[in-house]
Amino acid sequence: MKKLIFIFFSLIYLTTFANDGAYYASGNQLIPISENDVSITKEILTLERRIVNDIEYVYVTVNYTFYNPNSEKTILVGFEAPSPAGDVNGFPKNGAHPYMSNFKAIMNGEVLKFETSMVNTENYYIDNRIDAKTEKEVIGDDFNANEPDFYYVYHFNATFKPGENKVIHTYRFEMSGSISENYSFDYILTAANRWANNQIDDFTLNIDMGPNQGFEIRNTFFKNENEWLLNNGRALSTNNNSLKFITNKNGITFKKKNFHPEGELFIKSINGPMKEHYTSFDSNSHNLPKKINLKNTGTNSINEKSFKILKNLPFAIRGYVFKTELIQDYYLSQSWYQPKVEYKANLQSLLSEEKEWLKIVKSKEWDK
Repeated sequence: MKKLIFIFFSLIYLTTFANDGAYYASGNQLIPISENDVSITKEILTLERRIVNDIEYVYVTVNYTFYNPNSEKTILVGFEAPSPAGDVNGFPKNGAHPYMSNFKAIMNGEVLKFETSMVNTENYYIDNRIDAKTEKEVIGDDFNANEPDFYYVYHFNATFKPGENKVIHTYRFEMSGSISENYSFDYILTAANRWANNQIDDFTLNIDMGPNQGFEIRNTFFKNENEWLLNNGRALSTNNNSLKFITNKNGITFKKKNFHPEGELFIKSINGPMKEHYTSFDSNSHNLPKKINLKNTGTNSINEKSFKILKNLPFAIRGYVFKTELIQDYYLSQSWYQPKVEYKANLQSLLSEEKEWLKIVKSKEWDK
């Protein structure tokens, strides 16, 4: 059994979310638990953000084409899911991950039966079986619901006929978030390297965060925006080794032949850090809230560009469509912004608190 990678990610999220947010779950590839010589010849990974009963989910659909070069064989296939961390309820839900649901695997047209195990060691496959722990064993007497130290393995027997085999894998999980991020999630791409060909021969990634969305993706598995099909959206460079994408009605697509991922997928939409999280608003790295109040909404700007964006916040909240490109691009990058072409800016229609806030902002107009 190869060394597992999710423990590293669990440590990241325990550190990141323990004090100011919640890490719920990560997406992941299917992996071979028992040794095999099966390859991934094609994979289409589709990630969709949907809001159901006021909860933001990532719906994951993975269409695999596997190739078995030999005679029919049955392999134990798994899906590894780290426990949640931070401001969460980390207790298992009926023996399964509390923030993951709708798990299904269909192989060559047949729905496969799966089991869920809780494990607490890197090498959980021992003597041809999964070393599963009971709920009592993983929780113990001093269980910390915010920092569980076990994880989940969803597993099933998959019979690969000679030649091509089709697998459709679907599930959903709640999107993580923090005080500075409206939503975020990650997907472990590198696990695909554990199949026989140590890559995905033909890989497609579709990401749809919904209409009028702005989000960032770390450039951990790609080099630049030219590798993305933007579907009438656009990409903006950032200063922190990531790309900011602005989408309208459609999502974005990444395609790669002979794809050997060397990094994971990290997506976040930063929305509305509180005033105490920065002394001066910087439009290159900060985001703005969809509601203004004098106590928490910042009034200082780091430069003239940021000042122009900041002073238009009350009108952006109401959906004003700006003629100045830099202002419009910025607000299109905010997840809460909903353009309304019929709205006409009217200072008198603002709330009294917004008028007072705007007066303070304008009094600090950027000095060239």
